[in-house]
Amino acid sequence: MDKKCGCRFCDIISGIYQYPDIDKPILINEDFYSIASIGSIAEGWTLIVSVRHVLSMKELYGRTGFLEIINQMLPVLIKKYGSLIAFEHGSNYDDSLTGCGINHAHLHVVPFKCSLLGDMFESEYDWVKVRPDEIIDVVGNNEYLFYKDIGLNENWLDNVGYVHVLNGEVSQY
Repeated sequence: MDKKCGCRFCDIISGIYQYPDIDKPILINEDFYSIASIGSIAEGWTLIVSVRHVLSMKELYGRTGFLEIINQMLPVLIKKYGSLIAFEHGSNYDDSLTGCGINHAHLHVVPFKCSLLGDMFESEYDWVKVRPDEIIDVVGNNEYLFYKDIGLNENWLDNVGYVHVLNGEVSQY
């Protein structure tokens, strides 16, 4: 891992903590780790981060290490907070607006009582139902937005999510 790359998420896995009280991984394995989200607007907002420096999660959702982390984390978050949602801004290159200033693959898991699907389907975006481990087949080399209602279901692969393939960069959807 290049400690000089300037990536906060790479620094964390190298043991370099910009925010010592927050940056320590909650769960960790060979391929992924989870941390609390800085500046989150909801208690319990958690990120699952790839150990490897890549820009999006599109090829990672079916990996054993990801499934281990998410399936360890979901029961704990559901027990404490109830229903959850997950989302990703899938960028393809450094400093893309889609990545919202983060040039490293990560998934947001957020305690949230309501589904956002109704609002999403009323937006200008076309959403395609997809299993997370099949996102790469839908988006190819395009940037994308991904959303999934987790609800109270503790098994990540039991439910489908929705992906929108972007024609250009978008920030803060």
